[in-house]
Amino acid sequence: MIAKQTLEIRWFIPYSLPKTIYNWFQTDCPGEILANPETRTDYYLLTYNNHLMSLKLRQEQLELKWQQDNLKTIYLKNKDNQANRWQADVERWMKWRNENPLASSLQKEITEPHAKSPWLAVLKKRWQRLHKNVEIEITQITVNHHLFWSLAFEMEDLSECSLKTFSQVIQEVYQTNSQLTLNREQAYAYPSLLQQL
Repeated sequence: MIAKQTLEIRWFIPYSLPKTIYNWFQTDCPGEILANPETRTDYYLLTYNNHLMSLKLRQEQLELKWQQDNLKTIYLKNKDNQANRWQADVERWMKWRNENPLASSLQKEITEPHAKSPWLAVLKKRWQRLHKNVEIEITQITVNHHLFWSLAFEMEDLSECSLKTFSQVIQEVYQTNSQLTLNREQAYAYPSLLQQL
């Protein structure tokens, strides 16, 4: 079992990933591009009325996440316009991942759709960058024929300086695309997205 603590912010926006956001991410967003776009289907256990926990099957391995804290609220503004353009709470999550593949019979039970299945397939295509040990990603998401895209930041929480670095990277990314408005109501994790559907 691998365990790690992370700092995370994720915004979800309905509909397809806009071309302008994709182009910005490819050209102007800070950080090193990580490999090719990744396309995969994750299977999430529906946890009704619980947005603090996530259990998913990802590439044959089970991953459990539990939200520990909301640490601080990020408010980012334009210099010439004092309205907040990006708002979100920084969340601290604990992740546990089983290194061994889940038994094939259990994988089949999870991935084969049937009417009473508590598992939901989430198709993701994501692009990632790495800047000062913070993973920055945009993701095109399809769930039950509903389209969303997301912008997310994630960093392993290893020291007292992690939160400062994490916040600084978000500020640096914001400065390259301050026209994009991301409000606090759009900032949440996958369990909350799936409960909306």
